[in-house]
Amino acid sequence: MILVSSSKRKNKLPRQEKVCIITGATNGIGKEAAMNLAEMGFTLGLVGRNPEKIDATCSAIQTKTGNKNIKFFQADLSLMSAVQRLAEKIKSTYNKIDVLLNNAGAYFADFGTTEEGFENTFALNHLSYFQLTDLLLDAIKATPNSRIVNVASNAHLGTNLNFDNLQGFDGYKGWPAYCKSKLCNIMFTYELARRLQGCGTTANCLHPGFVKTNFGNNNKTSVRMSLSAAKTVGAINVKKGARTSTYLASSGEVENVNGKYFYKCRPKDSSNNSYIVEHQEKLWELSEQLLS
Repeated sequence: MILVSSSKRKNKLPRQEKVCIITGATNGIGKEAAMNLAEMGFTLGLVGRNPEKIDATCSAIQTKTGNKNIKFFQADLSLMSAVQRLAEKIKSTYNKIDVLLNNAGAYFADFGTTEEGFENTFALNHLSYFQLTDLLLDAIKATPNSRIVNVASNAHLGTNLNFDNLQGFDGYKGWPAYCKSKLCNIMFTYELARRLQGCGTTANCLHPGFVKTNFGNNNKTSVRMSLSAAKTVGAINVKKGARTSTYLASSGEVENVNGKYFYKCRPKDSSNNSYIVEHQEKLWELSEQLLS
């Protein structure tokens, strides 16, 4: 992907009117993608949980890019009631949505549940994607050539879903739960793309790479130390990690591409399990039931 200079991007600000919503935009690849899209002139609706990080991120993006069309929404996306309130605020703020970039996610080494009774990993990494997309879908579909981009991961490889224990209440293990949530992201994307065929809206997902971010720092010290060691050895920087998200949100090359899994700005095959249509449909059905 060819990146133009920031000065050239800034010159495009008055001509660009596309609206992009990004979750998890105060850290890592979400923040970097927001910076990239702000430089391209997008109007941004950014979602974060921590008020201090929200203020700092908004100030940093506006200072670096000169783009003032940035608004932050505070929400804890692990709570579906908060996702509902967020969707209403977004719809009352923007009359169209060109891009929804579902990026927020986390790794929880230990079992825990939200106050609504959902397992933490499943709630944040899958249900928030599903719920926010569903609640914004009419606005997205009403916008010509709109896009939904879901950040997944190669961590899904080698795993499958147990629909009788979808949230891992029986025998929870942190890393397998994370891997299954990323499989959910991909299967959700494929089912969504099939449902969107012919309407002018596309849905794609991606593996950003193993990126050196604050991923996993919400866990106990031993887990944080292990992840930090791994990042030191094999992780890419956040600029590289955000390239595919930025590409899928902005490039004309993928305007009509639907239902694909991307890595390094190119489509690639996901796992065999992710392509099982009956399982995609089952995940969709169970997600709807949980949220009803």
